[in-house]
Amino acid sequence: MLCQTLNAEFAPKGIHVAHIIVDGSVDAPDTLGKLLGPERFKKLRDTVGAEDGLLLPEYVADTYWHLANQHRSVWTFEIDLRPYSDTPWWNRA
Repeated sequence: MLCQTLNAEFAPKGIHVAHIIVDGSVDAPDTLGKLLGPERFKKLRDTVGAEDGLLLPEYVADTYWHLANQHRSVWTFEIDLRPYSDTPWWNRA
């Protein structure tokens, strides 16, 4: 709701407001790697990461770059970033 309000206020002034949902684990040794520890992080990368189940930082950055450089006639307001092989919550056992 905050982003919608900001968008309504600032879009007419040429300011692009976007809501980005990062719905997955980012393959980042300095954050997720430290949280899990080296062994568990390696296992996660070798299993889930091998199936594109982790979000790769360079492609997250590409998405932000794309948003920042959109022409204002086609501004995106909201985008979800999810890994390719993620099972939706309603299909998990």
